[in-house]
Amino acid sequence: MVSKTRIARRQFISTTLALGAALRFPASAQAAENTSNSALCRLSAEQEVGPYYIEDALLRSDITEGRPGIPLLLNIAIVDERRCSPLANAIIDVWQCDALGIYSGFTKQSALPQGLPPGAPNFEPPPGAGDRHGEPPPPPPGRPSDRLTFLRGVQRADAQGNVVFQTIFPGFYPGRTNHIHFKVRVAGNAGDKSLSGEHVSHIGQIFFPEELTVELMRNRPYRDHRIQRTTLSDDGVFVDQQGAKSIARVRAFDHSAVANGLRAQIVAVVDPDAKPSPARRSPGAFRG
Repeated sequence: MVSKTRIARRQFISTTLALGAALRFPASAQAAENTSNSALCRLSAEQEVGPYYIEDALLRSDITEGRPGIPLLLNIAIVDERRCSPLANAIIDVWQCDALGIYSGFTKQSALPQGLPPGAPNFEPPPGAGDRHGEPPPPPPGRPSDRLTFLRGVQRADAQGNVVFQTIFPGFYPGRTNHIHFKVRVAGNAGDKSLSGEHVSHIGQIFFPEELTVELMRNRPYRDHRIQRTTLSDDGVFVDQQGAKSIARVRAFDHSAVANGLRAQIVAVVDPDAKPSPARRSPGAFRG
């Protein structure tokens, strides 16, 4: 008898090949190389890293760990802005919340009551803060509280600058719309599996079309999330940090029922030697 795990793996591989055919990056790279002033070679917008990044994520393509949600194959294609060509062998970190807004490593802190914004890194509230005059509890600290690793992973880009992650469509939490974080690091020795000591050249967030997201949130387990969702236009990171330039191209697996699964692509144009400046945030805002 063939196990369900083997079947699921086989389906993922075949679907990934289909994704490569449908959203393959080399055509975009070739167009960029053939057009010196192409928009494909303009640096991508940067967004803040947020408080939930954890170093030393697992080297893997499937990051779901059985977390429920609408399947999502995420293709991140990296372009070298200086040469207007694919950036091979770059290291790509991704991390995101699950369908109910929970980040691994921060499961207690990110399970927030309704109306409480996510916290800033290294925020340490004074004793007794947030319990007077009906004030909300303090935001969570930026230090991990558990060793869970769901919806986190790292890959090296192939010769065409591509990585593909098997994940789920992200949920949301108070103050933030649906999004996925990613970080681009310039690779050193391709044989070095430690992924340590690499130069960070880009920090970004991936957003999704609002109309599509509204439709997806009507499905379980997303609709079991009993808080009001923050829309793109109300999300401070999206509005203040050029999020409109970071909306993924998305299509359904079977071109009909989006709830059956999605494939998405984002192209990130980076300067491998650059050091990202901290993305600006509105005063007093807590973001994740």
